[in-house]
Formats: sequence, structure tokens, C-alpha cells
Amino acid sequence: MQNAYLCTYMKHHFLHTISILALLLIACSACKGTNAPEQPTLTVSIEPQRYLLQQIAGDRWHINTLLSKGADPENFDPALTSLKSLQDSRAYFTVGTIPFEETLISRLKPDSTLRIINTSSGIHLIEGTHHSHEHEHEHGHTHDTDPHVWSSIKNARIMARNMYQALIELDTDNADTYTRNYLRLDADLDSLDRELTRTLSPAQGDAFLVWHPSLSYFARDYSLHQIAMGMENKELSADAFRRHIDEVSGHNATIFFTQPEFDGNRSDNIVRQTGMKNIPVNTLTYDLPSELRRIATSITDAHQKANPI
Repeated sequence: MQNAYLCTYMKHHFLHTISILALLLIACSACKGTNAPEQPTLTVSIEPQRYLLQQIAGDRWHINTLLSKGADPENFDPALTSLKSLQDSRAYFTVGTIPFEETLISRLKPDSTLRIINTSSGIHLIEGTHHSHEHEHEHGHTHDTDPHVWSSIKNARIMARNMYQALIELDTDNADTYTRNYLRLDADLDSLDRELTRTLSPAQGDAFLVWHPSLSYFARDYSLHQIAMGMENKELSADAFRRHIDEVSGHNATIFFTQPEFDGNRSDNIVRQTGMKNIPVNTLTYDLPSELRRIATSITDAHQKANPI
């Protein structure tokens, strides 16, 4: 009798366990059924673009950046993985001035439905900053486009507007959300532009040195003079090097903005010869507004030290 009771108990226990497992499986199945669909993807070329687009798009999209950290956008050779991520996107927001963008777009399948948005549309481009005298003589031309449009808050506002207009066409159901986000971003950028104008007002006409001309648009915005040492990743001749050093002295420039990942050790010799203050910067950082604010403060501080009251 005791054995019969034990068998009955084990039978009921087994059935109870099976019931619990069945309920758990049903619950898990229901959970999977209620998961939100995978986010659609948008692609940008560089991190400053991702910052702008993220402020407008919010969490409704996954935003992919093609340029890997530490890579030079002017010499970047996209891998096949870049092409794959691009083809999986709903839209590609190009800077519109970087060579690797054209390379990638030319590799797309003929039947690709990828929408391409040039975020620089409407920006007044600067010409002639990316050639040396030697290059001009060799190739017989005098102008080319400065690609670093993102180094300007004024330009960033234009880029953001282009992004916003594309987003509301891609996803009309959420146009109100994108409009609110865009207006907030535009107001923030306008406020920062006015702040930088006030900050740099005393330093108008001042010069600063860079290795690569990555702050041309920033200098234009605030009436500054950018002196660029290097062009197109070519080594400077002794004569060209001396000309630039003389230009630095003639403009009383005291700060040298360097990008260590691109400049390498080439800037060390200039710092030794000129005694300039070396300030590392990153114009490809995600939070570019904060970086431009830091650059502006550095220029104003240098001006105040050179012109004490």
C-alpha cells in the first residue's frame, strides 16, 4: 500500500512539473511574439554626422558609422563589410566631399534602392586648401574642395536640416517627433554658434597652426587665420617648411592644433622650433560641438596671454 501511495505521489509530481514547463514555454513564446522588430538602419560617413542624426532620429533608428576610429577620411579604403552594412541600410547620409563615399556608392548593386542624401547640400564650400605649390605645378590646377565641412557649427545646422528633411520623408508617421527633435537641435546649435562668436570676438584676425587644414570652415566662421603645414599627406620640402615657419612668425601664432593619429611625430619638430603650445584636437569626435567649444576657448586663452590687459 505504501508503494502504491508513493507511485501515485510521483505520478502527480511528474504531471505538475510537466504543466509548469509547458506554461513556461508558452510564456517564452508569447514574449518573443511581443518583442519590437529590429531597428532599421541608417548609415553616415563620420561620427560628427552620427551625433547630428542621433539628436533628430532618437531611438527609432540604428545609426551606423562607416569611418572606423582613428582612420583618416581622406585616405580611408572601405572594406567589403562597409559595403555590406551600407546595402543593409535604408539611407546613406554622405558628407558629400569625401572621396571614399564616391567609391562606396559606385560599388552598390545596380538595382540598389538605397537612398543617398548629401548632407552638405547648401553649404558654401571652400576651395584651394588641399594643394601645395608643387602639386599645382604638376597637375596644372589651382583649386579643390576642402572636405572638412563638419568643422563649422553654421555648416552643422545646414547638415542637420538636410538630415531632418530626409527623415520625415523616410518615416512620415513619426514626422512630428523628428520635427520636435530637429527644432531643439537647431536651437542648441544656434546658441552655441552665438556663444563661440562672443568667445572668439577678441581674437578676430588671430592665427593658429594646424598640420592638416581641418579647421578651414571654423576659421571662416569666426574671422580667424588658419596656417596649414601639410597637404595631401606629402612630406614638406625644406623650402616649404621654412615658408610656413616664417608665416607663423609673421602672424604671431602661438598655438598648434594637432591630430596625433594623423600627424604622427611630424608636429614635434615644429613645436621644438617655434615654441608653440601643442593642443591635440579631434575634429572627428562624436560630440563635435563640445570639441569646437574647447578649440575656441584655447584660441581665446592664447589671445589673452599674448595681449594682457
